[in-house]
Amino acid sequence: MTRRYGIIGYPLSFTLSPKMHNRAFFHLGIDAIYEAFPVKDVREAVRLIKETPLLGVSVTMPYKESIMEFLDGIDQVAQKIGAVNTILKQEGKLYGFNTDWMGVVRALKEVTSLEGKRVLVLGAGGGAKAACYALKEEGAIIGISSRTFEKAKKLAFSFDGEAVEWEKRHTWDCEVIINATPLSEEMPFPKEAIKEGMILMDMVYNPPITPFLEEGRKKGNKVVSGLRMLLFQGVKQFEIWFGIKAPEEVMWEALKEGTSSL
Repeated sequence: MTRRYGIIGYPLSFTLSPKMHNRAFFHLGIDAIYEAFPVKDVREAVRLIKETPLLGVSVTMPYKESIMEFLDGIDQVAQKIGAVNTILKQEGKLYGFNTDWMGVVRALKEVTSLEGKRVLVLGAGGGAKAACYALKEEGAIIGISSRTFEKAKKLAFSFDGEAVEWEKRHTWDCEVIINATPLSEEMPFPKEAIKEGMILMDMVYNPPITPFLEEGRKKGNKVVSGLRMLLFQGVKQFEIWFGIKAPEEVMWEALKEGTSSL
């Protein structure tokens, strides 16, 4: 019987996860399908997972945090992060994991080491939490700025970082900036404050090069597309679901094809 996997979130108007995972299934000859499930309520999402033959699920905005209370077990790392982006169903029980943090580390370490680096994280949601966990693990110095300062303070307390008021984010001296907000078409950081030599990463992958990253490119800076993070977190998801090595290059080719028309 065909094994079923999918992604839950809302609105899910654009996602490359089905293309990436379905290509991996095809390449390895696995009888499985991965589909998108836009659901408007977290309880509806949980009901969908429990009442259908889904064996594994990717979780995206806005459910990475709210879904945790409905799970039967949560990996220690996901507990520390406070967000889940991967669910494995076994014998009717739901187990949560977080692979986003691995996506952040692997994507950034393609262009820089992180130990001792001053890194500013923009946002305070599930993606930002994963980024902060990753940065702490790698020994970075963390600044966190969110439109809601209380959320930034809470995150800073959890990961030994420094909360920065949104209006003053450009004044916090940093070498790396990670955009973990959903802003894609508008700038999450003042462009005049992007200095030469800064490394910019955007978790948004549609478009693959956002205005934020484009501004960095104009100044000759290294930039990290959200597509690389999507790949690396997806590779780990695949390995959690199947217990075998994921075909990373095949999955990357699928992602590149999926963005060629953007």
